[in-house]
Amino acid sequence: MIRNLAFTLLAAAGTSAALAQAPAAQEPPRVALFTIDGSKFPRAENGKATIWTAEELKKKYVTDPNGPAMDHLEWAPPYRVTIQRRRPGDPATVGGELHEDKTQIYVIIGGSGTVLLGGKPKLDASAGPGEHRSQLIGATPHHVKEGDLISIPPMTWHAAYADPNATMTFLMFHIENRQTIP
Repeated sequence: MIRNLAFTLLAAAGTSAALAQAPAAQEPPRVALFTIDGSKFPRAENGKATIWTAEELKKKYVTDPNGPAMDHLEWAPPYRVTIQRRRPGDPATVGGELHEDKTQIYVIIGGSGTVLLGGKPKLDASAGPGEHRSQLIGATPHHVKEGDLISIPPMTWHAAYADPNATMTFLMFHIENRQTIP
């Protein structure tokens, strides 16, 4: 019940916010762009809200076995909205990551799996400014399923993978903090 409530509240809040930002009687909210050419991601525009329906997201990213494993749905300098589809993984070898100045929020929209949080890197490898990658040692596994919400603040090692013989799909909100939380 709480899992479904969290998903419903988040969906309602997002829809209300999107509708509140749309121009009153000028034009309808723009339709989400799902085709990305590899070099241009759909950028948010002031005064133009974007709406993705639950049906659209599930059809393209959850139920379609040939749907993309990852897509950037929209971005602006302080945030990015991405959708990820994860396959099963071996906890001993799944790659983890850490962001110095970014919070990530996952909303599981399909399937189930494990999110590893915390722990230490086996071998910290830089993946660019403020980004680190490694296999994790001693991370805490958390089983998650559709409707769950996970908040990962800066400086937190994390990884995610689907249950055996399954896929797990989640919306990921990247929020640029520009500094670590005090």
